[in-house]
Amino acid sequence: MEPRKVSVSAHYKLPWFLTSFVRILDYGSKDLATRFLWRIFCGPIKFKTPTRESEFYKKTEQERIQTKSTSKEIMLYRIPNDGHKILFVHGWNGRSSQFYRIIELLSNEGYDITAIDLPGHGRSTRSTTNLPEITDLISEVTKSRGPYHGIVCHSFGGVAALNAVRFGATFEKLVLISPGVYEIKPMFKTFVGLFGLDEEYYAQRMFDLAESLFGASPGEFGLDRFSKQIETETLIVHCEDDKEAMKEIALTLHSDMKNSVLHLTEGLGHRRILRDEKVAEKVMNFL
Repeated sequence: MEPRKVSVSAHYKLPWFLTSFVRILDYGSKDLATRFLWRIFCGPIKFKTPTRESEFYKKTEQERIQTKSTSKEIMLYRIPNDGHKILFVHGWNGRSSQFYRIIELLSNEGYDITAIDLPGHGRSTRSTTNLPEITDLISEVTKSRGPYHGIVCHSFGGVAALNAVRFGATFEKLVLISPGVYEIKPMFKTFVGLFGLDEEYYAQRMFDLAESLFGASPGEFGLDRFSKQIETETLIVHCEDDKEAMKEIALTLHSDMKNSVLHLTEGLGHRRILRDEKVAEKVMNFL
């Protein structure tokens, strides 16, 4: 089964002058066009936090920490308790408060909660970020603040978490909600397509640029490369009608991962799934 590529258009509603500018760069300098595309690709968008998430900030201890892996300040949230320690990692353009429903349920049951706003996201310092950096950040937090019994991730955060596990981070249980990417190249091509440029050409140029910056091809971070090697007990939760991360991603991951359990929902989309009570109960029971 070949998973369909994730849709990025919901996040990147690009103004005409931006797409026109990139096309001008494409005409004048392929290198400048590539670097400009990379800058936009790595720049998360901070959306307004809805009122329903306000209680999360009232109930958590908040600490702005400087991380070695990113050289950037990130916001870390804590609800200390006597139970198992659980780490939460949100998705691209997301924030920790999106987990408020699951976190409230787990903390009421005695779980010790840690959540992080990724670089450039939520209440962390505005900046660019990328998958290798987020992977290193999860590894660092796991080592410095853990060990954690489990990690609960949404969308792109799950991709980074699985890469952190690949590099040695350990958890007894993984929860992947709406996993957003299986192969990396299709995500790059979809992004390039938003500008009306040659998808294959510029996706490869962005791959080459990223490899020169990080010493590894972005393709190596795709779950298709290593998910069969992950043996950690895993719960995969996905919605049948998710328009941004197609359910085929979850189905393929479940097929790959020998110790996974798959739970499919309906009518919850890509984000509403995080605040569904039945999903929160499913996560708690699994942990």
